[in-house]
Amino acid sequence: MHRTRVARVAAAALAAAAFTAFAPAVPAIADSTVRAADACPGTSTVGRYCGYHAGTQWAELGSQGDHVKEIQALINETTRYGEPGGTKLVVDGIYGANTKSAVTWFQWYYGSEVISDGIVGPRTWEMLRYGKR
Repeated sequence: MHRTRVARVAAAALAAAAFTAFAPAVPAIADSTVRAADACPGTSTVGRYCGYHAGTQWAELGSQGDHVKEIQALINETTRYGEPGGTKLVVDGIYGANTKSAVTWFQWYYGSEVISDGIVGPRTWEMLRYGKR
């Protein structure tokens, strides 16, 4: 009886090892862009946050960095920009013509007290983070 039990345990261990050896590898977490986009509609102590930049750094045409990625992701994930059937912003951290156009649209569409100048300053950040007009 002891030999039969040992044989069963050995067979089960061998089967488990074979299964894990041939099972497809699945990454635990996708790239940072996907993680940030998934987190974007969430809120934190700074309001809506997409995982790139928690501050309110000034941004305009030619700006680059994580603060620009945050702006791009916030516009993509929390507004109707690019709908229906339009193109969302590429979240690349480069404040080019497309980002300026999206920010100008955002300021016009959502901000009654903000000038639609395509520059992200304190009032535009407040609207992006908290949806305040």
